[in-house]
Amino acid sequence: MSSFVPNSHSDPATTETVSNDGFFPDLSLEDFKKRMAVGEDTAVDRLIDLLTQAMIEINHSLTAWRIGLVDYVTLADVPTTMYGQVSEKTYLYQSAVYNRAKSLLIETRKGYDSTKSGRDKSDQIELPTDDYYRASTDAMSRLTDQPRSTIELI
Repeated sequence: MSSFVPNSHSDPATTETVSNDGFFPDLSLEDFKKRMAVGEDTAVDRLIDLLTQAMIEINHSLTAWRIGLVDYVTLADVPTTMYGQVSEKTYLYQSAVYNRAKSLLIETRKGYDSTKSGRDKSDQIELPTDDYYRASTDAMSRLTDQPRSTIELI
C-alpha cells in the first residue's frame, strides 16, 4: 500500500546572504525572494549563484561611477534621500541586482521545461526577461544620476 503526503513547501525564512565587496551592500536572499516574487521551487544554491553573477555584472558596470566616490567608505555613506531606514542609492543598487538576477533566473528556467505548453504557460505568467533587464538598467541609471536613455541624431 502506498500513501501520498502533500508538501506545502513551507520553507522557513532563508537567512543566506551574498557577501559583497565592502562598498556595496551585502544581499539578502530572503529580501530578493520577497521583492522579486521568487517561489520555493528554485534551490537556494542556484539563487545564490544567480545573485552573485548579477552582483558581479552590476558592480562591474558601476566601476567608473564608483571611482568618483573616493570620499565614501560605503554606498550607504553617499548623500541621498532616505526612505525609512534605507537610502535611495542602496535601494536602487539592490533593485538593479535583483532585477538582473530575476532576468537570469527566467532565462535559465525556461530551458528546463521541454514541453511547449510549459513554455507557453511560463510566458504568460512571467514578465519577459527583457523587462527585468530594462528595470535593472533603469535602476543603475537612476543610481548614477544618468539619463535613462540616450538619443542621437544620425
